[in-house]
Amino acid sequence: MSDTSIIRYLSIRIILLMLLLMACWISVAKYGYEFALDDSAEYYLYYDAQLVEKQQVKLPISDDFKLITQQQSDLPLAIQQAWRAGLLPLNQVSLVSDTLDDIYVLPWQPASSNAIPIFILHFFDKQDTLPIMPWLLLLLVLLSIPILYIVVRSALKIRSEINSLTEFVNTNTPPDEQSKFQELSAFFKALNIARQAEHFAQQKERLVSAYLSHEVRTPLTQIQHGISRLQQLDDLPVEAAEVLHSLALSQHRLTSTSNAVLALWQQDNLATQQLDLRGVIKRVVQKLQTPAQPIELNLSAFEVIKPIHPELFELLLTQAIENAQQHGAPSLTITLSDNTLLLKNPIAEDDKSTSGVGLGSILIKQICQRLNWHQNATLWDGEYILTIKFKAAM
Repeated sequence: MSDTSIIRYLSIRIILLMLLLMACWISVAKYGYEFALDDSAEYYLYYDAQLVEKQQVKLPISDDFKLITQQQSDLPLAIQQAWRAGLLPLNQVSLVSDTLDDIYVLPWQPASSNAIPIFILHFFDKQDTLPIMPWLLLLLVLLSIPILYIVVRSALKIRSEINSLTEFVNTNTPPDEQSKFQELSAFFKALNIARQAEHFAQQKERLVSAYLSHEVRTPLTQIQHGISRLQQLDDLPVEAAEVLHSLALSQHRLTSTSNAVLALWQQDNLATQQLDLRGVIKRVVQKLQTPAQPIELNLSAFEVIKPIHPELFELLLTQAIENAQQHGAPSLTITLSDNTLLLKNPIAEDDKSTSGVGLGSILIKQICQRLNWHQNATLWDGEYILTIKFKAAM
């Protein structure tokens, strides 16, 4: 089971790094505060000076940490030398180092006063007041190791999961283990369901293809043989000749339609032929036009040769012409250019149906998709126009 999300996975590690950095920073700050490495000594020096001034305490005051006096002779030799050399300005904190101590010195003299300055000294043992910069550099080096480890490990983990997902997308091979992350696991499941649905649809298409190929073609072949045998008989009545001709035309159309539908459903590459579209259009129009439904042809003067599946293209033309004849008014005009096939006829005055939603329109769309063509049906200026371009729109 996936137990975490990518956001949570990264957040936990970032929070841990931040807590580690905060703990180390607090430790360094505490050390600096205790040994006046953060300039807090200045505050306490001024505080002592103001306290002595207000309370008029007896000087000198001396202990292991501080010295407050007005007598220069009480000062350490290094402080005396610095004072005589003018290195200790009044009312400013200075740091003087001798052999054993770091000494913060404040020569304090109240404003607008010529009184003898008060010297406030705070002492820090050099062994305790180690320089902070080496510690910071050491801390930086030590922290870099776990930070780099966490960052690299997290990056490698996420990259491994993404590579596993990419391999599944490209090869359809499921990973050995389920993804650690909820987002990728959900994508795995969704993609797997989609692949299963695609596989199921392909199986259905193969079943339809097999059914059309065997269960439909077999009886059609038998009908064709039966009609051929009847046409060879000499003692048939004259009236039977017209019936047999009608049956032969219906059988031919049914065979052509089944071949076209089979090609439409097949998953394999479409078997096409380089044919002149003008000849196919003329043949289909000759079968479908009637005196009541004339068809006007406006074909290119030159050959329009395209790679087509003959039965599919005939089914496309048949559906388009029958749609126009059923829902429109005479006459139908078919225009063919090098890149476009255009069918146009006026809209019937009593037509109340919605164009473009019937079975014929659906077949036209599917055939165009199978041939990688683009079709568009529009109503404009009282006419129904079906435009078929011999290249799919980009």
